[in-house]
Formats: sequence, C-alpha cells, structure tokens
Amino acid sequence: MQRVAGVLAIALLGTALELTNPVHPAREAVTFVFTGVEDASPVVKSIQDAVTLATVAADIPLERQSNNEAVFTLDGALAIPGLYKLLVQDGKASKVFHATLTTSVSLSSAVVQGINLPFGSTLSSVVNLTPRDTFSVEVELQDASTLTPVVPHHAVLRFAHESSVDATIVLEPYQATAMRAVVSVASRGLLSGLHTVSLVVGDIHFHNALAWELGQINVELPPAPPAPPTPLYTTPLLHTSDTTLQALPEITHIMRPPPTTPPPTISIVFTALVGVPLVAFVGGSFRASSLPKLPSSVAGIVWSVAFLVSLLSVLALFGLYWLQLDMFTALGYLGVLSPVIVVTGQYALAPVAARTTSPRPKTD
Repeated sequence: MQRVAGVLAIALLGTALELTNPVHPAREAVTFVFTGVEDASPVVKSIQDAVTLATVAADIPLERQSNNEAVFTLDGALAIPGLYKLLVQDGKASKVFHATLTTSVSLSSAVVQGINLPFGSTLSSVVNLTPRDTFSVEVELQDASTLTPVVPHHAVLRFAHESSVDATIVLEPYQATAMRAVVSVASRGLLSGLHTVSLVVGDIHFHNALAWELGQINVELPPAPPAPPTPLYTTPLLHTSDTTLQALPEITHIMRPPPTTPPPTISIVFTALVGVPLVAFVGGSFRASSLPKLPSSVAGIVWSVAFLVSLLSVLALFGLYWLQLDMFTALGYLGVLSPVIVVTGQYALAPVAARTTSPRPKTD
C-alpha cells in the first residue's frame, strides 16, 4: 500500500524530489541535499529571494550521490540571510522548494525609559506610572557577524500583570534602523498594580530570537467611578454571572429573627388562668348534684354520654390546635365533630327541655 501511495504521489506531483535540509546558517557555504532524484543530470534552474524575487543564482547542476541523492553548494558570498525559492528540474519534472538562511543577531543598544540598559540586565528600581505618564523603549539590533543594523519583523513589549492578565504592545520602526514603542498608560488600558515588562524580538531568518525581561513598573490608577444603575429589565437576571471572569461575592441570607417570648413564669400563670375555668367546667358537669338529672332510660343515658364525649372532643381539639395543629387541620376536624354535637345534643337535651316546659301541679 505504501508503494502504491508513493507511485500515486509521484504521478500527481511529477517527481518524488525532496529537500532534506531547508534551514542553514547564512554567510558560509551552504550545501543543499535532495532525495528522490531520478534524472541523471538534475539542475537548479534558479534561486530567488522570496521577498524581492531577485535571482541569486541560476542553472546550477546537482552532483549525483548514491541512493538517489544529489547535492549542490551555494557560495558563502551569495548566502545572504533571508527566504529563498529554489526551482529544481529533475528530467521533465520540476519542483519549487523553500529554504531559509538564518543569521545570529544581538542588541546594539537599548534605551528603556531614558536609561541605556545593557542586554540581560534589568531596571534597578520599580518605575511608578500614573495615567498621564508614558513608558518608552527603543532598541537597535545588529547582525552578529557583520555588525550591520537589522530591523526585525516581530518585536513586542509584554506587560504581565500580577493578576496573570497580559497586555502586548508592538514596537514600530523608528529612524530606519531602530524599533520604538511609547506606551501611554491611559490609552493602552493597563491595569492598576505591578507589571513585569519583557521584550521579545524575532524574525523568520533569525537564528536566535531574543527574550529579555526589562524590569517592573507600578501603574497607579485612580479608583473607577461607580457604574450608573442600569434601567430595569434592560439586562438579563444572570448578566453579571454570564459576563464576569472573577468569582462573584458570596450571597448571605439574613433570616427573620425569632419573635420575642415572655418569660416562662408569665406563660405558666396565664396557662393556669385559662385552665382553671376549664377544669371547673368539666368538674361541674360531673358533680353529684347533676347526676340525678340524667335521663332514667337507657337511650337517654347513651345520648347524654355521647353528647358529653363530643363536647370533651371539641375541647381536646382546641388544645391540640393550641399546641401543634394548624388552622385548616383543626377546622377540618371541627367540621366532622359539629354534626355529632348537634345530633347528640338534640337527643340528650330533649328530656331536660320537656321537664322544663311541662306544667307544674298547683298547690293550695
């Protein structure tokens, strides 16, 4: 299967030619190695600068090696740092390769907040900045071999806040050979507090990127004014939790304090005042003088006892309502006992009413 895939790739691309070492140091003889060479006399048709499209060399024959390899060497005088396109012809097929010639760079000068700072050192003290202040950095780079000025493609200042929030400022070209950034505290939106400032410089043809911690600055911003209250129903209820990146304040619920109660002595006294009449009523109902007034028939006694039991049940219900039952439960039980009281009271008190309304015999 791999052999079939290789054959298909060759058929589609026209050649199996590959460049094995596309990255080299500049300003010295560079040997490029190609694999998958099939023709007996492959040729590098042209070497062009990928940016300016200027032709560096043309029609350079490749030297065949063993195992389908071929090489050619570019003279060190032509190996200028940059990006290049190599057009290689292998028989009737041709292919374009990209190569990079790198160079080592160093900082020739660095001025941080008006102070000449050697590479690798840091500011001796923390720089305090207010919203009206600026923080400036100006750097110049040079080729480590020729000492000629070099302007990098990528140079940034990184402000790392103590809360792990970073801000990045891009340095801009200045006076043809330098890069400079003048950071306004008010316009760049830096956070209040301590920042660690770092310089990062790099380019695709730099052999070594530069990373340099310059020091620390302390931004002193006035407290932000309170935000005006938003009109009602203009934001969702969960707007704060949906938009914030910080922990929300803990919500504490304040429960209603329990109502004040009188001392236990007063409660006992008033309970006794309520209970004494109740005990007197129950005791009076069963006193000896009332028993002869009970009906003499069995049915009358049954109705009288049932009536008294229903009355005691209502009194017990009142007590339970006072202690533990709620109003709706107590009313439900009372609705059941009320018809019983009416019926038993009607039959129990009928003989008493008959004796009361019967005419008494006259005496001379």
